[in-house]
Amino acid sequence: MDYKVDETTAQASDQEQKPSAQEQDKAAEPIGKTTAVEQEDSATEAIATLQLKVDALEGEKKEQLQSFLRLRADFDNYKRRTRQELLQAADQGKEDLLAKLLPVLDNLELALGTTGEPEKWRSGVEMIFRQFLEVLAQAGLKPIPAVGEAFDPNIHEALMREPSAEPENTVLEELKKGYLFGEKTLRPSMVKVAAFDPDLAGEKGKE
Repeated sequence: MDYKVDETTAQASDQEQKPSAQEQDKAAEPIGKTTAVEQEDSATEAIATLQLKVDALEGEKKEQLQSFLRLRADFDNYKRRTRQELLQAADQGKEDLLAKLLPVLDNLELALGTTGEPEKWRSGVEMIFRQFLEVLAQAGLKPIPAVGEAFDPNIHEALMREPSAEPENTVLEELKKGYLFGEKTLRPSMVKVAAFDPDLAGEKGKE
């Protein structure tokens, strides 16, 4: 027995089974919208995270700037204090030296007002001179050794040369005394030095 399927019925059945293109678009549309929303949310979160990092960096920058400004202000204050302390120390040093020189000044004034024997007056002036040298020595002043020493250009200044039986460049005479301040040459000694003469040396040997 043959069965015939109605073509109209078959087509209707196919249409029921297969969704239309419009229905397919509608079915796909929610998925696309969901993906776009998720991407937008993700981008928003990323931007918010970056903004937080930017804000944090801005805060750190402000803190570092404030720290730098404080350090600079502290350093400026330190320099100012140090400068003032150095000036005060220098003034204190001058004050101490002047205080030590006052007795010398007093004795010199007394000596100038004294009338009497020249020998006693000379003795008084010599005492004042020694006292004055002592005060200067306490402040760090030292006379430079000269006569009999080998000429040293760091502490001596040769003004004259003279033929001599002494070894070459031996200091023969101190023309003006020189002084050291600590190890620094405050003023070199003005000296006359030997120009060795073998003839004079021979004569000296015969004596």
